[in-house]
Amino acid sequence: MSVDVRVGPLADLPADRCIAVGDGRAVVVRVDSDVVAFANRCLHKDSPLAGGRVFGGALTCPLHFWRYDLPDGAHRGGSGRLPRYPTRVEDGEVVVVLPDPPPVIGLREQLLARAREWSRDPGARP
Repeated sequence: MSVDVRVGPLADLPADRCIAVGDGRAVVVRVDSDVVAFANRCLHKDSPLAGGRVFGGALTCPLHFWRYDLPDGAHRGGSGRLPRYPTRVEDGEVVVVLPDPPPVIGLREQLLARAREWSRDPGARP
């Protein structure tokens, strides 16, 4: 399943930085007369890309300065590519197609899952 997120007029999107959309799950970047959308997570430290600057055909992470080619999201100087989401322009309005958000997992379930994965170091003393 997916959900259409209306961003606003293409003409209002800045060309020099990306902005967060879809409750912060994605960022949109205007590239000339088109728009691209990526997951709002840097490949380096999983930090948000929102507010990242665009210069010289690349999006730069605002925290650690990793750079990604536009419009494909390929990491400059390394491997990997930002997850990309489909976009379209309807009557001048940008629409991003995002996957449904993952289900919310309660704290109890998170702790139980972590406990199932945990194993004590055999060399550790009780």
